[in-house]
Amino acid sequence: MSSTLNMNTDRQHEAPNKPSSRWISWLILAIIALPMMAAYIIFTTGVGIPTATVNKGDLLLPATSISDLDITTGAQQPLSIPGEKRLWRMLVVGGNTCDQVCQDLLYLSRQVHVRLGEKAVRVERLYLNTAATYAPGFATELAEQHPRLVQAHVNAEQWQQTFAGTSISAHPLTSHHLYVVDQEGFAMMSYDSSHSGSALLDDIKRLLKYSYDD
Repeated sequence: MSSTLNMNTDRQHEAPNKPSSRWISWLILAIIALPMMAAYIIFTTGVGIPTATVNKGDLLLPATSISDLDITTGAQQPLSIPGEKRLWRMLVVGGNTCDQVCQDLLYLSRQVHVRLGEKAVRVERLYLNTAATYAPGFATELAEQHPRLVQAHVNAEQWQQTFAGTSISAHPLTSHHLYVVDQEGFAMMSYDSSHSGSALLDDIKRLLKYSYDD
């Protein structure tokens, strides 16, 4: 009789534990599943993605690869982007005449390049001329004022077509911009005359900080 009583008492103590264990199992499953479901919903619908950004330049949407463009150097040698060494690039596009806006952007890129100090080796500056050849006087002027600037060529129509449908007008002769191109050859931010040198410098420093170094 005593044994029966003890068994009944043990069952009474055990019984409440079963629902408790079940709830714990469901809770663990929810902890695992809910973040995965939330991530899937955000990814497929875009709901909940933060719209605020820390960049000070204008994001180019979508980021656009320039790897397939026929870019050549002054000696008509192909210039491969991204190339063997993965560099960040600041580039300006124009013709054999560089108006004040164009000159200001080149000056902006030069000053930022200098202020990068030892990190400047990870960044390349380019002027993409839409003319077939550089006018001698213009090439000399660029070399004197911007000795570390790479002088190259790009076809104006090809450049414009590449950026058709993006968030920025990319006509090389009527809408001067400075483009930041990432290590994989994607133009991903742009700057115009309304942006300051400190804005560009802050963005470049942040990009270098969070990217790999060859």
